[in-house]
Amino acid sequence: MSRLFLFAVLLLGGCSIPIPRGPIADFFTKDYELPNYDARTADLARSFLDFDSSPASAAFGGLAGAGAGGAKTWHPSSAVGLGGPSGAALSHLMNEARTVAPLPETYNLFALALPIIATDPNKGPTVGLIAPAVFKERKRITNILAPDVTVNEIDGIGAIFRMRRAFSRVSDLLIDAGTSSEGNDEYEIRFRQRRFGINQALFYETRFVYRTELSTRFYGIGNDTDEDDESSYVFRQTVAQALIGVEIPFDMRIELRERVVSYKVGPGRLDRVPSTRLRYPNVEGVRGDRFTIQAHQIRLTYDTRDSLTTPTRGLFGDFTYELSDGTLGSEVGFQRFGLTLSGLFPKLKGRMTTVVRMSGWILTGDKIPFYELTQLGGRNTIRGYGQGRFVDQNGYVVNLEERINILDYTIAGVDQVLQLAGFIDAGRVFAEGERFTLKQTKIAVGAAIRLVIPDSELVTSIDIGVSNEGPAVFVALDYPF
Repeated sequence: MSRLFLFAVLLLGGCSIPIPRGPIADFFTKDYELPNYDARTADLARSFLDFDSSPASAAFGGLAGAGAGGAKTWHPSSAVGLGGPSGAALSHLMNEARTVAPLPETYNLFALALPIIATDPNKGPTVGLIAPAVFKERKRITNILAPDVTVNEIDGIGAIFRMRRAFSRVSDLLIDAGTSSEGNDEYEIRFRQRRFGINQALFYETRFVYRTELSTRFYGIGNDTDEDDESSYVFRQTVAQALIGVEIPFDMRIELRERVVSYKVGPGRLDRVPSTRLRYPNVEGVRGDRFTIQAHQIRLTYDTRDSLTTPTRGLFGDFTYELSDGTLGSEVGFQRFGLTLSGLFPKLKGRMTTVVRMSGWILTGDKIPFYELTQLGGRNTIRGYGQGRFVDQNGYVVNLEERINILDYTIAGVDQVLQLAGFIDAGRVFAEGERFTLKQTKIAVGAAIRLVIPDSELVTSIDIGVSNEGPAVFVALDYPF
């Protein structure tokens, strides 16, 4: 919810603060694809920019010739005018300064304080204050720190610290840590590393999550559940997962993922919504016992998109097979098959992009808890319904979206694109053994406004979908697909 702040950060004014370089500043700000800062080299390189080249001045030789105006025509061999180690050291220093663009002496920090006004289909309105800080090295945003304080009718008074740290374009760290007066917890740490090892073909990711959600809703199992069947529960989950993968020829990747998840469903706390544990006591997973699942997944991906997070063109295909078995440490056994196909088709020199996605899931097994079943509804599936509105074993979703770049501009040295989108989402869930049909397909139409920061591959999005159950609004820091 509070991620709505980024629109205001980058559309409104703020103050720019220089941050001196040092070990602490480097951790939060340095782009590790750039060389380490060397004050001598940087100063010398900047001085070169102030000289007018004069071939004749190089005749002075060594340091005198370079400093007198021959800097741009200077060659390492002229350093012999100083002789011995001095000439060798000067040769290395001046050649590096002449060929490497100088790094600035300070980092750039863009900071301000802003109000938060956000909403969520299940949680309702949230207001608060956020003090974001955007760090840059050269043109690229390398870190966003975003502590905030919020007030929500369900969660109470909450505070959370968020950090999005990009060490390079292939290595990043995410940290979220916070809680509220009513016990809504959000703790997550994730590290991703791409392009390492032999031929830069390997990648890995580690992730740990602990989350308590106070406003989760459940409407029963099936595609024909009614809005009046609503119930609520407190959902606690702890997730530990790791994956390793390899890029193979023809734009394909293979990855292996291990995840261990611990769930617990608590009684609902909302005054006007019945508790799930009372309304659906016989649904698998509703009982209050803690439930642990250990699952093993193999994933095959085909990807020609031009970016993982802010793609503008290309094709994407994804097949997953996941196995959870009691003999391998899990408390439930199931198999999950998933297939996703999507494409981005730019037009008018990239000003408009048509995006199409089709996804389907098949789940087999007995006594599977409801929170591991296929769920539709929410920002990443059908945007006219709240998260997890429809639940059953199998399901599909189709999304059609038209993205239009309406404005390119720069604020505080940051290149930005303001984007509008219109979309249609459709899908439904199926019981095990139920024949595929388009009847009772759930449909939502809507629009989105997004702010794209190409240099740092960041997207802030507000998606508003409308279905037969009314509107739903979602705010996040990425594309929905």
